Amino acid sequence: MIDVTFLDELERYNLMLKKRSDEIRQGEQSTDFTGQGMVFKDHKQYVPGDDIRKIDWKAYARTKDFYVKRFEEERSLTLHILVDKSSSMDFGEPKKYDYAAKLGLAIAYMASNTDDRFRYSVFSETLTDISSGRSSGNFGQVVETLNNMRKTPESRIERTITEYSSRIKNKSAVIIISDFLTDLEEVEAAVDSLDTETVLVNVFAQEELEPEYEGDAILMDPESDSRLRTYLSRKTKSDYRQKLDNHTQQIEEICRANGASYIKASTGKDVFNSFMNVWRALNHGAR
Repeated sequence: MIDVTFLDELERYNLMLKKRSDEIRQGEQSTDFTGQGMVFKDHKQYVPGDDIRKIDWKAYARTKDFYVKRFEEERSLTLHILVDKSSSMDFGEPKKYDYAAKLGLAIAYMASNTDDRFRYSVFSETLTDISSGRSSGNFGQVVETLNNMRKTPESRIERTITEYSSRIKNKSAVIIISDFLTDLEEVEAAVDSLDTETVLVNVFAQEELEPEYEGDAILMDPESDSRLRTYLSRKTKSDYRQKLDNHTQQIEEICRANGASYIKASTGKDVFNSFMNVWRALNHGAR
């Protein structure tokens, strides 16, 4: 369950970041962020070293002086936030789903404060749109909707992400937040379908990363309701950690092969730490 007071935390966090950013800029010369975007800004007189491909020959015909075109850097984009709500995400304390949903809210909230658009959706066997736009004014309703979402057994990440990719038309980045406890072929096909900047956030409950229990145990798969009785020895836990490491390493390799970013997040850490890792990945990408 996501407490609506999390929105107050978001506002305080945003103000803290803004204050820190303002302090960093003090004493520094401001820039106009001109770059090689698509929006024409103005002309400047040519000086040796300027890109001759940007010379405006029509302006030269009128003035007999050389001018180069300057363009406004296109910085706005749409962030597509996709949160897994399958039954395996209902594990842990706090639950992986609640942690992932909060992380998605933080990304959407920050997008609304940087004049970027966002689309917030959840997926499992199908995909459901929750909210879209630039404003954070309806975030209270988003929290209520997220809390009332019914978990469905299995994550069909290949089908849902592939279908969603056809909706992406403009300059975008896609953030998929999931435990990715599914076949690697599904993950690879989903990432491969996205022809845009992509960030995968692999959420784990702290108990999954560092299981504390030992001895006889009955393990249940929340997505299939199958049960397994086992004895958890030190060797069993060591084998488990090795398999988990192999699984995450292969997902990271899939991301690397497709030019995507991969981030591991633990519910045992503050959600804002994970947010900063995602935000850095987005700002180091093709923004």
